[in-house]
Amino acid sequence: MDNEIFKKLIVNKDSSLEETMKVIDREGSGIAFIIDEGTGKFFGLVTDGDIRRAILEGKDINLKIKEIANQRPIIINEKLKDKEISELKNDFKIKRIMPAGSTLKIPVLDKEGFLRDIACLYIDSQKRIIERRKKQVYRKDGIKKVLVVGGAGYLGSVLSLKLLDKGYEVRVLDNLTYGDEGIKGILSNENFEFLKGDIRNVSNVLEAIKGTDAVIHLAAIVGDPACQIDAERTQEINYLSTKMIAEICKFNQVNKFLFASTCSVYGANENPDKLLDENSPLNPISLYAKTKIRSEEGIIELIDNNFLPTIFRFATLYGISPRMRFDLFVNLLTAQAASEKRITIFGGSQWRPNLDVSDAASACINWLESSIDITGGRIFNVGGNLFNHQISEIGDIIKKIIPDINVEIKEEKQDLRNYNVSFDKINKSLGFSPNKTIEEAVIEIKNFIEEKNIKDFKNPKYNNYRFLMKENYEITYNKHLFKA
Repeated sequence: MDNEIFKKLIVNKDSSLEETMKVIDREGSGIAFIIDEGTGKFFGLVTDGDIRRAILEGKDINLKIKEIANQRPIIINEKLKDKEISELKNDFKIKRIMPAGSTLKIPVLDKEGFLRDIACLYIDSQKRIIERRKKQVYRKDGIKKVLVVGGAGYLGSVLSLKLLDKGYEVRVLDNLTYGDEGIKGILSNENFEFLKGDIRNVSNVLEAIKGTDAVIHLAAIVGDPACQIDAERTQEINYLSTKMIAEICKFNQVNKFLFASTCSVYGANENPDKLLDENSPLNPISLYAKTKIRSEEGIIELIDNNFLPTIFRFATLYGISPRMRFDLFVNLLTAQAASEKRITIFGGSQWRPNLDVSDAASACINWLESSIDITGGRIFNVGGNLFNHQISEIGDIIKKIIPDINVEIKEEKQDLRNYNVSFDKINKSLGFSPNKTIEEAVIEIKNFIEEKNIKDFKNPKYNNYRFLMKENYEITYNKHLFKA
């Protein structure tokens, strides 16, 4: 066994719950092995689930870990190791209790009771028990169940599907504002769980977080026009709820937390040719961007030695999703070109970073499978340097693919955002770079419209602003009728 990993999984029996959780989170192991510092002998073990259950039961995070430790776990005698492992591989109780895809980590003790090794028994999809000693067992095995807040949305539905394909258990909390199309195809998956709820409701959030190992928070009113419809509601959902969710995660020691922010926080940049990095000044020009900045600030205030959340500032998304949107620039222009044989561009010189929604979901998984030492307490721009384009260039790309269209340029700029973003940090830290180009996405969206026979891409269900305007009108109208 790797001695460095071995040492990092050990805590003293007088360590606190909080200190022990820090060890578990940093190693991604899902477990810690406890020794008696006085004698140096093995005392017991504890999992992240044990600690979170104790906290839910009202135990203080400063409680000594020995109070909740499992002092009678399955153990292996060092001298009888091969024989015992052989017996455990056929243990029907283990096969029944442990879910497929999980790893049982068993302490190996010498005759004096000192911890000498750890045996890793992996339960595969056929419920076969296989011995493993690979380093990756520790890094990935600690994260089993992921909560995706807003998982029925444009990015959330793509991410949920990718997580399931990777073997994770996925729970989604969503109020289904835009319907359930995003998750219809995965509702029957045995590793998927859906909770309908409002992120402003503390009880809904507490129920959703219970039993999860990581939280990816995507829920928000997205887009500048949509946020302006009801500024008070936007503040509640985009800022106040975000801070509340982060605080609940911190309290429950769910320390793997990712918040979806936006590159819109850079706003109107006086020198758009200069690449903006995570330390560049912020210049928001919309309520949407301002609420994201306030959320970032609220999350950063919660950072301590244990709670080390990550903030992703996503580039402008495009591409196909189960919960399709045609209010995003690339998607909208492609839909206009495919359906109406024309596109309209306002201004054209403004710079935008762009990112396919599938790549955005992959970036989230990169974060999930990374060490908290690399990502914890940090902000990352998410995209690729080669995907910064002036919006007139996007029009040119679409015309090359759909040549029989008319391109109209209007001088007035409806959107004053103008920024060119550096993505060096996420590339160097997480090895992330986008795969799907705008050209590929345009072809995919064009085919999607034609194959799905979408005759009206302007339908409110594809547009956050139009949908919320319609919803707001209907609520106001019904209230008026009731009063009458």
